[in-house]
Amino acid sequence: MITSQIPTLHYFNGRGRAETSRVLFVVAGVEFNDVKNPFDNAEIKQRATYKQLPYLIDGDFEISQSIAIENYIANKYNLAGDSLVDRTRILSIAQASYDISIPIFTNDTDEKKALYKNETLPRFLSAWEKILTENGGKHFVGSKLSAADVSAYTTLENLYSKNYKEVVDKYPTLTNFKSTFEAIPSISDYLSKRPKDLFF
Repeated sequence: MITSQIPTLHYFNGRGRAETSRVLFVVAGVEFNDVKNPFDNAEIKQRATYKQLPYLIDGDFEISQSIAIENYIANKYNLAGDSLVDRTRILSIAQASYDISIPIFTNDTDEKKALYKNETLPRFLSAWEKILTENGGKHFVGSKLSAADVSAYTTLENLYSKNYKEVVDKYPTLTNFKSTFEAIPSISDYLSKRPKDLFF
């Protein structure tokens, strides 16, 4: 049953652009309604600001656009860093996550796929490896878990699921980070219960 006392996240039956928000809620230990709508659910799309999902309803507050939703959750539940510099670095990781992920769905030629695998992806992952290593290897920003770690994790997991594991595994600090993140008890529990037949 959906209640108005807890946040409601609307998306489709897939990971896609809602998975980072879901994992943020899990990391924060916050109960939320994870509503997986059919693709043809016009009613909820019409309610959403831009007529598309994801779409978050939290009491009287409603917001669309995935990065905005992620930023809202992070700020509300103390996952957004402790300073302006931290918050800016966290946002940089989030935006890089989308630069990494979007081409997976738009590479429609062998040439584009090769360019992504051999140039684009290594460029971003090399930068992440450097950022993570220089920050001690455990967290991307600061000395505690933040939305940057969640953004990076869901992106790395997506790369694994889209057959780019061999590329990611060239970066030992990133692969160790991924394994360590998955060992967090709340994340391990979430992953064990997450549907296995997601479209994305």
